[in-house]
Amino acid sequence: MRIVLDIPSKALDLDHTMSCGQVFRWTKSGDWWLGTLGKALVRMRQKELCLEIQSSTPISRSMVESYLRLDDDLSQILRELLKDRTFRRVTESVQGIRVLRQDPWECLVSYIISRNCNIPMIRRVLNNLCQRFGEEIVWSNHVGYSFPTPESICEAELLDLTKCRFRYGKRQALELKEMAKLVCEGVIDFDMLKMMPYVEAKATLMSLDHGVGNKVADCVLLFSLEKLEAFPVDVWIARAVVQLYRSHIRPDLVRRVNTKSPLTPQDYRGLSHFGRLHFGRYAGYAQEYLYHWKRIQENRCASEFA
Repeated sequence: MRIVLDIPSKALDLDHTMSCGQVFRWTKSGDWWLGTLGKALVRMRQKELCLEIQSSTPISRSMVESYLRLDDDLSQILRELLKDRTFRRVTESVQGIRVLRQDPWECLVSYIISRNCNIPMIRRVLNNLCQRFGEEIVWSNHVGYSFPTPESICEAELLDLTKCRFRYGKRQALELKEMAKLVCEGVIDFDMLKMMPYVEAKATLMSLDHGVGNKVADCVLLFSLEKLEAFPVDVWIARAVVQLYRSHIRPDLVRRVNTKSPLTPQDYRGLSHFGRLHFGRYAGYAQEYLYHWKRIQENRCASEFA
């Protein structure tokens, strides 16, 4: 399958999109990105304005386009964000990033697991979880695993879950079992959450507890529940906001970010509120560009001083 990206609204940089911290189970080998969509192993690569897709079992063009959010008019989104002259600095080196439209269950589990973990650890735990409780997919010389269903996590023995080596061990295994139970019983209704306004949907997610705090809720809302106004905050976003928008941020918060002190829940709410207020309905897109821009900037500085 090939998808032509020959108009500005369809702009895409696959490498930037897949490597900007949204997803954890896609890996790159040569030119190809390998991951799963549903129960299919999928390879994607981009050659200029052409996206090539191969899969272990047939998948529809619409499935790929939906996942990559090619239905978003990226040129219009950036036109709106670029009304902020400061943000133009970001797009000088970062272009073509799209917010992915992930499966809500996989996204929720991934970000619960991600708390206080680096990306290699998140990948390792998710791979363990998929190997133990997903379905094996063999395709040519590739072996992958589908993401476990809520039912499979509900039925899993607690001891088997803990063998996935979660950062918080048995406690996190219990969190996942409880969350899976809520999904299976219909207490968590992802379709209903998509229809709720942002504030209500976030409050509903956080009321579930089981590992869902401010950041996890915002990530799930942005990456899987159609809330493009969500503005998740991590250390990279905090540093980017303080660097570019210092005059808008409380001096004590600027000081804490610059000294790499842990962010308090109040700090998180302040930075996230600034992002949503400043960038508006596409704050989530601005967040992804800021995240990738700041990481590129700091990696470049580290290379210069190495």
